[in-house]
Amino acid sequence: MKAFFSGSVHKNLTTLVLLVALPAMALGAYLMFESRRDAENLARQDTRSLLHTLSSMQTGIVSEANVLLMTLEHLPEVEAGDRSACNQRFTVLLGDHPELSNIFLTDATGNVVASGLPAFLGKDLSDRLYFKEAMATRNFSAGVYNVGRASGLPILVFALPVTDAAGLYTGVVGESYKLEHYHQVLDKLDIPPQARVGLFDRNGLRMLAYPSRSAPPLGEPLAPDLWKRIVEAAPDEGLFEERRQGGTRMLVAYARLRLRPEEPPYATFVVSMDWQEAFREARDRLTRSMALMALVVVLTLFLARRMGRVAILAGLDSLMAVADRLGKGDLTARAEAGAGGLEIRRLAATFNDMAQGLQTRDTALRQQDRELARTRNLLGNILESMPSAIIALDEQGLVTHCNANAQALCALSPEQAMGRKPADVLPLLAAHLETLQQALRQRQVRRVEHERVRLDGVEHLFDLQFYPLVANGVNGAVIRLDDVTERERLREMMIQSEKMASVGGLAAGMAHEINNPLSSILQAAQVCLMQCDPAIESNRKAAEECACTIEAVRCYIERRRIVKFLEGIRDAGKRAAQIVSSMLEFSRKSESRRAPANVNAVVDHALALAATDYDLKKKYDFKQIEIIRDYAQDLPEVSCTKTEIEQVLLNLFKNAAQAMAHRPDPGHRPAITVRTRREEERVRIEVRDNGPGMEEQVRARIFEPFFTTKEPGEGTGLGLSVSYFIIVTNHGGTIRAESQPGQGAAFLIELPLGGRA
Repeated sequence: MKAFFSGSVHKNLTTLVLLVALPAMALGAYLMFESRRDAENLARQDTRSLLHTLSSMQTGIVSEANVLLMTLEHLPEVEAGDRSACNQRFTVLLGDHPELSNIFLTDATGNVVASGLPAFLGKDLSDRLYFKEAMATRNFSAGVYNVGRASGLPILVFALPVTDAAGLYTGVVGESYKLEHYHQVLDKLDIPPQARVGLFDRNGLRMLAYPSRSAPPLGEPLAPDLWKRIVEAAPDEGLFEERRQGGTRMLVAYARLRLRPEEPPYATFVVSMDWQEAFREARDRLTRSMALMALVVVLTLFLARRMGRVAILAGLDSLMAVADRLGKGDLTARAEAGAGGLEIRRLAATFNDMAQGLQTRDTALRQQDRELARTRNLLGNILESMPSAIIALDEQGLVTHCNANAQALCALSPEQAMGRKPADVLPLLAAHLETLQQALRQRQVRRVEHERVRLDGVEHLFDLQFYPLVANGVNGAVIRLDDVTERERLREMMIQSEKMASVGGLAAGMAHEINNPLSSILQAAQVCLMQCDPAIESNRKAAEECACTIEAVRCYIERRRIVKFLEGIRDAGKRAAQIVSSMLEFSRKSESRRAPANVNAVVDHALALAATDYDLKKKYDFKQIEIIRDYAQDLPEVSCTKTEIEQVLLNLFKNAAQAMAHRPDPGHRPAITVRTRREEERVRIEVRDNGPGMEEQVRARIFEPFFTTKEPGEGTGLGLSVSYFIIVTNHGGTIRAESQPGQGAAFLIELPLGGRA
């Protein structure tokens, strides 16, 4: 070896360069194939990662659509079928959701009855797939590629069936998602420039082409062979290679999307990548590296022959250039392993090991970033889907997150709420800042129950919970608000119902106890009348034994009006017995089974019950009220629970009597008019009084639980709400009020002839 390198420095350097050149070229070729293989694996990994991101994005879009439609389904104006209010609400929501082109409501036949776009009213959607599926499955559904009739934009429609207060399906509520909005979402994602993203409906029609440059137009079908391959594939996600006409090699990944696991896919994401475009950068880089290597070899040969020492310095310069590239973030930079002396080669190996370690760590960090983003999106979707209002605070007590329900309460956008104090976001929290501080200081959950808040003029009850957060030395808190208004109202109604049941049982017991002495009084009065009857022979004999005649006895008791008093006792006893009988019948527990009943007889019985309702504390006497009966004589029987209908009518009669008692007009005679009529397949009962009437704001709320205009202690506010429940929910009928101040009030009840199943 010494003899081999015993020549001149020029010769030795030239020989070394020649010895290094060939292995370096071979190493370059090897690195090219290795780099290509790594690029292929990275392309597959990036494609799968992009596909998962797109699927998560679509899941979020569908989840938001489902939550929005479920919220709309339970809006009072939607349940009540108030089309004008629905149009206004939908128009406002369109302004809050730029990704939507329309929000609409149809009836059961598919006719659009409410829409955020007026031009869409009256459209027939009965032939639309989303309408058919929503009505058939009674569940959330998605349509296919379509162009909006009113907006003219490509859209994807989501629909949800709507039920009325009786639980009957009355149509669907839907939203039209702008397909162009996908571009705004995808622009925010880290999508490789060589990747092509497509979204196709269940028929294979293109709903998204990203990027839009040189992309096929929307609405065109995917290549039949490719679509068939995707449809016939067993798994919902897959990755395969495809060759186009002309031999172009493509990497294709797909993900089928389902609304529910048991249902067929409603859409499919397809991500494609041209192999040549995917590896163009790696190929160009390796070409440049090979060219640079050849140039270095030529220069090294030139310098080795002319300036040996400079050649060594040039090797050091090369290492410095590699270090500079690493410093600028090019982790693929590698030093020439065979150039220079031993020390230079060791230094180059150290550089290469360092660069490889940095590249491995960078790859791991990128993967962790993708997992972190995926986890963040999942947590965000969970928070947004919760029915509670959630507000997160940092260690300084400033808002860092508000979910959709919290934003609805404070009417602020997420950008406006971020970084502000909780009391500035929700004023109701100002009174509970001390509770929040206690939760943070003591590291314990604090609760505040039944906080009263007025929203849109209506009082609501909220439960507040303050959760302290301690993680890795960072303090914070989470505030949770739950609207428990309906729960508390139901609880109060149940308590009131139990009280009324107890009162009914007490009334029944009292009636039974009154029956015993009442029977004795009636029997004694009847016996007294019989024993004064001259037609009975035994009475004659008894009178003769007493040295008088039965006629004389009869004359005496008639002159002293004893007979009249006895008959009065008997008649009063009979009336009392009738009252007790009515109390017993009314206090019996209502059974769920219905039976045909004569409406006129039910009304008469309720009036008879009302006629006994007299109490000086109530400041009215029902017997002083004129009752006007206007009955239809050809009414068919109605299948109903008789005692429940009597309860409703009795409540209306009492309310009318109490209202007329508050109209102190000497020339005014209180009167209640009761009419019964047949309206097609329904029977109508009208209860009208000539009392003071109601203001519009009072009439609009009379069926709300716990709403009352009476003085404290005179009413619970449950009578009309329970009546509404009995008529609408139990019997499938309707009840409404008509009233003007000073013109009395009328309540109109309609019951179906066949009853409710």
